[in-house]
Amino acid sequence: MIQVGAARRLAETIAAQTLAPSPAVLEIGCGTGLLTEALRARLSPGPMLVTDLAPAMVARCRARCGGATDLRFAVMDGERPAAAPGFDLIASSLAAQWFVDLPTALATLSGLLRSGGLLAVSTLARGTFREWDAAHAGLGHAASTPCYPSLAELAGLRFEGCTTRVTGYDLVEDHASGPGFLRSLRAIGAQTGRREGASLSAGALRGVLRRFEAGGARVTYATATCLIRKGPDFT
Repeated sequence: MIQVGAARRLAETIAAQTLAPSPAVLEIGCGTGLLTEALRARLSPGPMLVTDLAPAMVARCRARCGGATDLRFAVMDGERPAAAPGFDLIASSLAAQWFVDLPTALATLSGLLRSGGLLAVSTLARGTFREWDAAHAGLGHAASTPCYPSLAELAGLRFEGCTTRVTGYDLVEDHASGPGFLRSLRAIGAQTGRREGASLSAGALRGVLRRFEAGGARVTYATATCLIRKGPDFT
């Protein structure tokens, strides 16, 4: 499950950064609580507001965290956050690929940081699903997988009063079958931002699935970590 690895790596990256003592934290797109749990295991956060657009995900995260008294939960759209500025840390793991307008969303979130605060986001980048794309190309088809931004495009984003640092790494996941992989796409928001193109016929899709499975039904998730510091440069 790539969400587990991504949450752990993001939490470790955040823990290695300079943060305010007992930082006020906002989490965007908490899902089932993987990042929430990982952050609390590595930091000593102050007040923490944990949010997700889906009420069911907020409920699952709340249940995962038990009766933690240092957490507040809210249903909230991360692209249009209903929160006042004043956070020392805003974190989000594998939720930003859902955003319709990533640059604007990151600019909005960075505006909620205190001076010296950190916005830390992991999202999917170009190169994700490369094996699935190759299975299409090998049969003369174009995959309709999403067009994720490249690391260079992410690194080129500029936000007022902020410094940006972007790094990338690959997470590889094995699937039992091609259809199993397709079922997994919804979990990471892969039905958004899709490339233009006609859908494959049922026969053509079966051919792609066979080719994908012949390659091991393994798929790479090219993951980008975006760190956006308000005010001073990284040290």
